[in-house]
Amino acid sequence: MNAISQQLQADDSLLIDIGRFDADRELSGVHRWYLRLMRPSFAIRHINMYWRRSHDTGTWRSTQNGPDISAELRDWVVVNRTLCITMLGYLGRTLELFGGRVTQLEHPECRALGHPVCVFRTHLDLPADEPRSGRRPTRADVPAVARELTQYPDREALAEALVSLLRFQFGCGWVELWATGTNGQMQLLGVSGERGTGEQRRFALEVGGRAVGRLEVELPHGPGQGSVDDVLNELVPWFSVALEVARTSRTEQPPAIEESELTRKLRRAKETAQLTPRQLEVLELVARGKTNKEIASVLGRSEGTVEVHVTNLLRKYGVTNRAGLLALFWGEL
Repeated sequence: MNAISQQLQADDSLLIDIGRFDADRELSGVHRWYLRLMRPSFAIRHINMYWRRSHDTGTWRSTQNGPDISAELRDWVVVNRTLCITMLGYLGRTLELFGGRVTQLEHPECRALGHPVCVFRTHLDLPADEPRSGRRPTRADVPAVARELTQYPDREALAEALVSLLRFQFGCGWVELWATGTNGQMQLLGVSGERGTGEQRRFALEVGGRAVGRLEVELPHGPGQGSVDDVLNELVPWFSVALEVARTSRTEQPPAIEESELTRKLRRAKETAQLTPRQLEVLELVARGKTNKEIASVLGRSEGTVEVHVTNLLRKYGVTNRAGLLALFWGEL
């Protein structure tokens, strides 16, 4: 990007166009319609969650006042104005995917120019803060939907995303999502729609034989009902994993894990990736919901050493973050 800027003596408009192109390239296919089904205010509130999927440093804080949006990026290891301007175009194009018109893209403060944080501002004209329905997911979309759901940092955000998915993409007339609380009792996480006369289904959400929640839906009327039911049946195990990942992402103590199930998963994990004994120890503690600091204390190693082991585990299993590793461990191994 620096070379392009220098060789072409590019102004900010070209860099913004490159950022817009990056957004179109990365947010294609299932990722695009998944973003479109979220309420714009949800994505704006959770901008840091989306950022963490591809960056290990930097923290976002965003605010929205009517159509005016302001976002701050702190502590990103990269300090480069060229990339910041490209990012401005990326953010603007992403907001346009919600069906609105973006104006007044601004980057008034930049760490590359000596400011303490990078500030981005824009104006988004939207018809309404509502999801937009599109094509219904098919079996081919199941892996991408599963990866998306296991990225959410807490159960509240996951519930909002999952209920929107079922209501606006699957066309379910009514949805209720329940999760098992720390006291073992079911707690209502999300509800949308009203009970009607359609076919109602109830799914038990389990991980390793443990109940983590319950999903109740009313299937859509019409000839597409059967295909929706088929896709739902394939996604239900991933709904379960997503609930468990969202719990452990907040370092809540998970319920007692069935030892036989955990042992089987660890044995399978060792076979598929040829793990060292130390890596297997670290993976077991990650599966139990331990943080790097807690793992370091258990193993008598430094937190930095544990981080190296976790990074190697991510690389071996082809995932980008801890949530993806947990999802793979409990869902596929």
